[in-house]
Amino acid sequence: MDVGIQVLGLLWIVFIAVALQWGRATNRGASVATWFGLTLVTWWFELIIAFVALHTILFSLGREAAVVVSLATLVLMVLTPVAWAYGLRRFNRYRSAHD
Repeated sequence: MDVGIQVLGLLWIVFIAVALQWGRATNRGASVATWFGLTLVTWWFELIIAFVALHTILFSLGREAAVVVSLATLVLMVLTPVAWAYGLRRFNRYRSAHD
């Protein structure tokens, strides 16, 4: 994998983690760790499903259809950390309001 892509991915993760600052100061580290863990596990399953889907589409419908699946996978991978951050922020707000 290209080093530039890895750096870009790491910067995206750091941006989400810093910009969304969850919860109380004592609980913020646990929330960020939860978000990071959920994002990594979700990415792992997305990669497995995308690998199978991409190769199935590639060998059955051709290269152009595989490019579309690749772009859809890219969008899904970029939106996964944002979706988990949003869900965890809502959960933490709900939990702190009902404590």
